[in-house]
Amino acid sequence: MESDTQSQSAPPEPKRPRLDWLRLFLEFVIVVAGISLSFWVQDLKEQRAGRSEEERFLTGFRGELREDLEVLTARIESLKTSVDGLYSAMDPEKRASLGAKELDWVMDTALTYTGFRGSLATYSELRQTGGSHLIRDKAVLGEIIHLYERDYPGAGEWDLINRNFVLERMFPYLEDFGPHVPTTLDGTNVSGLHPVFIALEEEPRFRNLLRTNTIFKEAQSAVFTALTTKIERVIDLLEP
Repeated sequence: MESDTQSQSAPPEPKRPRLDWLRLFLEFVIVVAGISLSFWVQDLKEQRAGRSEEERFLTGFRGELREDLEVLTARIESLKTSVDGLYSAMDPEKRASLGAKELDWVMDTALTYTGFRGSLATYSELRQTGGSHLIRDKAVLGEIIHLYERDYPGAGEWDLINRNFVLERMFPYLEDFGPHVPTTLDGTNVSGLHPVFIALEEEPRFRNLLRTNTIFKEAQSAVFTALTTKIERVIDLLEP
């Protein structure tokens, strides 16, 4: 009897709570969707920032290349004028019509070297910031890199060739063999050098120096002309 009483008075076992699987699943979906949406929004912001930076770089290239094209065009025209003047001074028929002023200009041309330094601000920033990955069109990126890494330095080599020729060959020869005459600056040109030309024009070495000077200027003009074609190509590729 006592055992029956004890068994009847024992408290019932507590019921285990039922898991609300539907609620848990919905909460999980909401959390995952929130995280995915956050990543998507962040990725969208980064993409927009990247596109904005890409356009800034492309706009910079377009502007600087157009400026370089204008400078090169002026350089080419100047070189052609210089070459024509030097040929005139060495041509017996044309030489007869050249007066003191024209000969001053010929000597000034022979002692002048033309240089070209491209605009490198945008390309330098692209390299320093690692921004090349922002350029989506890799073919265009390749053309840009080739232009700045190969074509621009190639034009710079002729700058150095002409500069060294004038400083190391022309000036030393005139100092050693040319008569000393007073000269003045006439605007951007040196005037008063025509007596030097008249004194040396029959000297074979002087004429050879003038011919070499002309050949180098022609070569530089040809390199500049080829460079303008490549710049124009890249500008066309960069057009929106």
